[in-house]
Amino acid sequence: MHNARILVVEDETIVAMDLAATLRRFGCAVVAVVDNGEEAIESAARHKPDLVLMDIRLKGPMDGIAAAKTIYEGEAVPIVFLTAHADVSTVDRSMGSSPYGYLVKPFDDGELQRAITLALARRKVELSEHARKDDALWEIEEKFRLLLDSVHDYAIILLDLEGQIATWNTGAEKMTGFPPEEMIGKSVLNLEPEEDRHGDRLRLHLEQVATNGRAELEGWRIRKDGTRYWAHVVKTPMLDRGGRIVGFVAVTHDETQRRALEAQLLQSQKLESLGKLAGGIAHDFNNMLMVIFSRADLLLRVNGTVEPQRRYISDIKSAATKSRDLTQQLLAAARRQVLQPQVVNLNEIVGSTMQLLTSSLGENISIRTHVDEKLWNVYADPGKLHQVLLNLAINAREAMPKGGALTVETRNVRVDEAYVRQRPHLREGDYVQLIVSDTGSGIAPEIRDKIYDPFFSTRGRGSGLGLAVVRGIIEQTGGQIWLYSEVGQGTTFKIFFPRVRESITAVEEVVDDSSALSTRGSESILVVEDEQLVRTILRETLEEQGYHVLEASREAEAVALAKSPDVKIDLLLTDVVLPDRNGRTLAETVHRLRPQLPVIYMSGYTDNAISDQGVLEPGMRFLEKPVSSAVLLRAIRSALDAPADDAV
Repeated sequence: MHNARILVVEDETIVAMDLAATLRRFGCAVVAVVDNGEEAIESAARHKPDLVLMDIRLKGPMDGIAAAKTIYEGEAVPIVFLTAHADVSTVDRSMGSSPYGYLVKPFDDGELQRAITLALARRKVELSEHARKDDALWEIEEKFRLLLDSVHDYAIILLDLEGQIATWNTGAEKMTGFPPEEMIGKSVLNLEPEEDRHGDRLRLHLEQVATNGRAELEGWRIRKDGTRYWAHVVKTPMLDRGGRIVGFVAVTHDETQRRALEAQLLQSQKLESLGKLAGGIAHDFNNMLMVIFSRADLLLRVNGTVEPQRRYISDIKSAATKSRDLTQQLLAAARRQVLQPQVVNLNEIVGSTMQLLTSSLGENISIRTHVDEKLWNVYADPGKLHQVLLNLAINAREAMPKGGALTVETRNVRVDEAYVRQRPHLREGDYVQLIVSDTGSGIAPEIRDKIYDPFFSTRGRGSGLGLAVVRGIIEQTGGQIWLYSEVGQGTTFKIFFPRVRESITAVEEVVDDSSALSTRGSESILVVEDEQLVRTILRETLEEQGYHVLEASREAEAVALAKSPDVKIDLLLTDVVLPDRNGRTLAETVHRLRPQLPVIYMSGYTDNAISDQGVLEPGMRFLEKPVSSAVLLRAIRSALDAPADDAV
C-alpha cells in the first residue's frame, strides 16, 4: 500500500480533500483529485494510477459507474466505488466495470485502509497471473513460430476470414521469394496468376472450406521473380474455443518437380513403346533396304547407260532412300538411333548449316546468327546436330509463310540452383546453349505439350516427326530442349548441351565415294549375319573385290570357325542383333581366341549391346544399315590397314 498512486474521483470538495489527506497519511501518493467522469477518464489515461477511488454519483452527465467502466476497459485500472446508496440495482449496474470493492459512506479510516489494501493485493495477484499466462502464451507462440519456420519445404500460411494473409513462415518465403513484410495483410490472391485472380472465386472457395472442413487443390502460383510453380494446397478452417471459424490455414507444397517427373515418365513410357516398335521394324526393314540398294547399284553398273531402265532404277533407289530416312526418323524420335559422337564446337555446326539454309529457306526469310567466339565444346554427333538445326529451321519456315526472321545464337551458360528449380531435368554446371528463334505465328498454349509427340503435326502434311526427331537427338546426346512461344509473336527453342573440356581432334569421315570400289583386297573376312539375303549381298560385294568370305548365320557357327586353327580370318564383320546372342558378345568370344582380330559391327538400330544409350564407345567401328557398297568396302579396307594396336 505504501507509495501506491491513487486517483480520487469525488464531487463533494470537503469529502475529497479529507480523503486525499487520509491517503497521504497512509503513505499513498494522490495523483489527482477530480469531481466528474470526463476528467476522471482523462486523468486515469494521463497518470496511470494504481487504484481509483470512485464516487458513484458525480457532477455532469456521466456518473461514476460509466466513468469506471471506460477507465477499466481502456487502462485496466482497479476501481473501488464510494457510495451512500449501496442498493442492489446500483451494485448490479456497477458489475460491468469489474469493481475491486465498495465503501459505503460514511466509513472510517480502518475500512478505507482495508479496502485499498485488498484491492491492491488482488491487483498484484492478477498482474502476476496475467504475467504467467502471458509467458505461457509467449512460449506456446514461440514454439509454434519455431515449428513453422523449421518447415522449409512447405509454405504454412494463416488467413483471416477474407483470405488476407496473417502469418508467413520461412517455407513460404523460400518457395515464393516474398519476405513477410511484403505479404502479411495482403490477399492470398496475389500468389495466383493474374488471369486467375477472381475475388468471387476466393470467397466461394473459403465458404466451401468452412462447410466441408477441408479442401485440396492444385494450380499455378507466381514467385516474386515472375516464374511459376505448380502448387498443391490444403486448406482447413481455424476455430476458436467456442467452435467459431476465425480464419483458415493454408499448407502449400511446390509440386513442380513432381509434375515434371510425371510428365517425363509418361513421355518415357510412350517413347519406350515407340522404341520397341521402331527397333523391331528397323532391324528387318533396314536389312531389306540394304538388299534393295545393293541390287539397284548392281543394276546401274550393268545397265548404266540404258534408258529408261536407268531412270527406273534411280526411282527405286530414291524410294528406298526415303524409306531409309523415315526409318531413321522413327529411331531418332524413339532415342534408338546410333550416335557416333565426338568433341565438336557448335559454332562450326551453325556456320556450315546456315550456309546450306541461306538458299533453301527462301528470300523472304532473313537469317541472323549471333555466336559466342569463346564457345565451349560439346560431345555430340555432328551429323545429328546438323539435322537438329535443319529440322528447327524448316519448322520455323513453315511458321513464317509470309516471311520473317530466323535467328540462331550460341552462348556459354552456367546453370545454378535457382535455375534447376525451374528446370528439374537440368543439373547444376556448365552448358553450351543453342537458341533458335523465329518471328512466325507462334504455338498455341493448348498444343505446346504435344509438339514433340511423334506424328503430331499442325500443318496436315509431312510425317509429323520433325520436332520429335529434334528432341530425340538432343536428349539421346545428353541435352535438354525447352520451348518459349507466344501466338502471333514467334517461337524460341532453347537447347542445353553439357560442356566438355576436351579439345577437338580430327576425325576421319567415312565417305560414300564410288572410288572406294577400286580398293581391292585378298584377305579373309568372316561375315556373321542371320538374314540370308543380306549375307548373300555382303558375300558377293566382297568377293567381287577379291576378298575371301566365310559365312555364319549365328554365334555358334562363327565361334566354331574362329576356333579352327586351319581357318584364316583377317576381319570379323558382324551384325549386332543375332538369333542366339549379340554381336558384342560374339566379338568378345572371338577376341579371346584371336586377340588382334579387327571387328566391324553392323546394325539398323541400337539395342545398347554395343553402346551406352545409343552412344558408341570411342574407337568402335560401326556401320549403320542400310550401308552402301562403297562405304562398306572403304570401312573394311580402313580396318584391315589400321595398325595392330588400333585393329579392334
